[in-house]
Amino acid sequence: MERVKKAYLFIREKYRVLVRKKYTTVAGTLVFFFIMSIVPLSFWLTLLIGKLPIDTDSVLQLPVFESVKNIFTFVQQEAKTATTSVSVVLIVSTLYSSTNLFYQMRRSGEIIYDYHRLRPGIRVRVGALALTFIIMLMFIIFLAVFALGTFLFSRFFTSFWERIADYSLLLVLAFALVWLLNMYICPYKTPMRKFLLGTILTVSAWVVAVAGFSVYLKITNMDKLYGALTTIIVFLLWLYVLMICFIAGVIFNSENINAERKKEARKKREKRKKQENSE
Repeated sequence: MERVKKAYLFIREKYRVLVRKKYTTVAGTLVFFFIMSIVPLSFWLTLLIGKLPIDTDSVLQLPVFESVKNIFTFVQQEAKTATTSVSVVLIVSTLYSSTNLFYQMRRSGEIIYDYHRLRPGIRVRVGALALTFIIMLMFIIFLAVFALGTFLFSRFFTSFWERIADYSLLLVLAFALVWLLNMYICPYKTPMRKFLLGTILTVSAWVVAVAGFSVYLKITNMDKLYGALTTIIVFLLWLYVLMICFIAGVIFNSENINAERKKEARKKREKRKKQENSE
């Protein structure tokens, strides 16, 4: 009974931390900027991989994307249409718009970490631009590896183990992406290993959330409630749940990193006092 009580107190304390950091508000804000950035990002991905023999549809065929496949397919088609009439203005505007999500992520990180020395907007924007190209490169590499893996898995494994291998590749991408974003969001120079626990928390929560979301959609009939808007509502809810899991991992890392920084600052102050007293 004592263990149950301790577990309850631990969970309650962690939940209070999430509430204090306004995790739902931050998640909702980032979902909005994700929606604003998804088409420009898709536009640039289409420009970069349009000439490459990579089948992006094979990724969307996975059951994990079943509930939001139509939205992603629509975005992909719109991006392909936009690339047929490329202009300098379109390239510049889409590049700027594609950085909005990462720009706001960095600003959100400053809030979560209680960072008071705000960096100039131009530096944050340049960092967001660099991250945009890094993530696009990650997706291109993943799609190429996924296409090759699908080709090999289908010839050496049964359908069950092929699906396991596909999901393993997807988890590797998710882990690398979350780890990179955690490092980017943190306003302090921190070793990579410090972000490991929060990354594991986010990816684990994503697995549970996606599985639970799929079950929820199967046992409910959202068409009766939202009608023609069902696809959009499901997509937004799906994004919101995943973003909450991501922000929870970021907050978890911020608490640990801030605690270590305070501990180090306290040690430095004590050391300085000892030196002053000895003089």
